[in-house]
Amino acid sequence: MKQFVKLLVLSVLILVGLAACGGSEESAAPEQSDEDVQVEETQVDTAEEVVEGDVIGEPEVTDLTIRLNWRIKGEFAPFFVTQEKGFFEEFGLNVEVLEGNGSANTMQAVAGGQDHFGVTSTVEPAQGIVEGMPIKMVASYMNRSPIMIASHPDTPVETPKDLEGKSIAMSIASTFTNIYPYFLETNDVDESLVESVQVESSARNGLFLNKEVDAVAIFSTNEFPIFEKELGTELTPLYLSDFGYDLSGLTLIGNVKFLEENPNTVKRFLAAIDKGFQYTLENQEEAAQLVADLFPDGIDVETASAQLELLEEIALFDGVPFGYMTEDNMNRTLDILEVSDLIGDRYDLDRYYTNEFLPVD
Repeated sequence: MKQFVKLLVLSVLILVGLAACGGSEESAAPEQSDEDVQVEETQVDTAEEVVEGDVIGEPEVTDLTIRLNWRIKGEFAPFFVTQEKGFFEEFGLNVEVLEGNGSANTMQAVAGGQDHFGVTSTVEPAQGIVEGMPIKMVASYMNRSPIMIASHPDTPVETPKDLEGKSIAMSIASTFTNIYPYFLETNDVDESLVESVQVESSARNGLFLNKEVDAVAIFSTNEFPIFEKELGTELTPLYLSDFGYDLSGLTLIGNVKFLEENPNTVKRFLAAIDKGFQYTLENQEEAAQLVADLFPDGIDVETASAQLELLEEIALFDGVPFGYMTEDNMNRTLDILEVSDLIGDRYDLDRYYTNEFLPVD
């Protein structure tokens, strides 16, 4: 169709030119070859960003920020890879990736317009939306929960029932701590037989590393490889997602008004991250080195590599763009939050998330 339109326009211009010059053969424009037409088409397609056949219009905003929910971890590597490899620039964007200090703070920054995008899990925005925050989830890059229970090999917790007669440390007011009683109940665990120690995160880590508790609630893509390295042994992992509690992480949120007013910018932003995410998983050693070079005081190559390997295990996207969210996953999240009394109201799913800005598969 593009070629037909170009040829039609060209024909009109030639006829106009002939009429203006009295039909003189010497004044007639030279014919364009098929090669010339193809060059023009290529230039037009290059000027427009095309993602799997979907043409994205000009960005409404080009200077953006994305606020992480914590300091550097291997799971954040795709965002920095997208930045450092120039993928944002390919889509006409200038994006600053910023470290954060907790999902609650990140949500407030996005809701208030201080940052354009933020990284949380699916839990915090689901709660924030109920509380009236003008935010929406636009992508989630872990469609399996990273929340796990890690245990020492001599006191393994391979099933929830194995917690009986053992001790477990957890962070005060964490997502795990809030859903913990219901996790035990739905998995037929007698809570009175489990010694639960709720402390601050730093104290939680110390208790486990000093073997003062048998198990600890952590994130696979954060503490798990760090603990294994420090202890010099393989720990026993238990993913909550294997036992009915699947709460996705690495979720991108945006301000509702910004999303509505800047659809092309959002599409370009997510298309760039899609490319960066794929590049990261295909080049994990390079990605680990990249973030270690950017944050020499925050992470080392070995830790970043191990965290990326674990990210790959729970970033399961087959036949859909990276970040694609499903109704089943969101419904499970809301079910867990509802039964755990972490949300008071529940809305239609389109209030919480959308896939409309993701690259067309």
